[in-house]
Amino acid sequence: MTGGEETDARPARVLVVGDVHGDFASLARWSAAVRRERGPLDAVLSVGDLEPHRDEADAAGAHGRGGLGDFPRVVEGAIDLGAPLYFIGGNHEPWPALDDAGPGRWGGVARFLGRSGVGEVAGLRVAFLSGIYAARVTDAPGARRETAKDRTYYTREEVERVGLAAQRAGDVDILLTHDWPSGIAGPRLGAHVGRPELRALCERVRPRWHFCGHMHRPHRASIGPAEVVCLAHIRSGYAALAVIEREAGGPPVRVRGLGGRRSHGPRRPSG
Repeated sequence: MTGGEETDARPARVLVVGDVHGDFASLARWSAAVRRERGPLDAVLSVGDLEPHRDEADAAGAHGRGGLGDFPRVVEGAIDLGAPLYFIGGNHEPWPALDDAGPGRWGGVARFLGRSGVGEVAGLRVAFLSGIYAARVTDAPGARRETAKDRTYYTREEVERVGLAAQRAGDVDILLTHDWPSGIAGPRLGAHVGRPELRALCERVRPRWHFCGHMHRPHRASIGPAEVVCLAHIRSGYAALAVIEREAGGPPVRVRGLGGRRSHGPRRPSG
């Protein structure tokens, strides 16, 4: 992370966001609301289903929802997110283009973390796994992703790669997955919600936080030392947001009561 005296004097600050689904105008509004409340951001970190389609060809290659969205306006500079954008993939992404490009800069304004691994975002160590589960890919050793839909699924090897990379890297601040880990949803959502291999990964990596999205519902739980933070759709407002701050020399902390309220209901930012 780079910056001058102002950056050094204030906490490092990362905004973690739930599913955006191409609505970057809403993401920009909520990023601005957080900056008014907390101060400048060093990064925006997405849990997937960002849908960063640069053009119609990207959108055509994505499985499911379709539609270009307004990422081209981010690329053009017409939409300002307020900080560099980092993301993993969910199940509604331009996967053919992402796989061709690989990890790294995307559209000149964002950075794709990749399929699986460990990296650093604004001084935080982030373990990450893109995609969701499907038996025909995840449970098949050496599976090949033949179709656009197959590209939305992670492999067992990718799950293992995250665990090994985290062991080599040391203490992990954030585990980032698109889907939920199993065993946290409760009876209202159903025992079927969440994936056991993601829970096992969280237990193995032992991050401070496990952030996820996919279900478009806010939820909090614990797995060992990890706080599991499930984020809602960006149009849900503060329920789709989490902020991590770290003072120089101190541990990272999650900001509580963001927006001055505990409710998960939607609300538009003022201004």
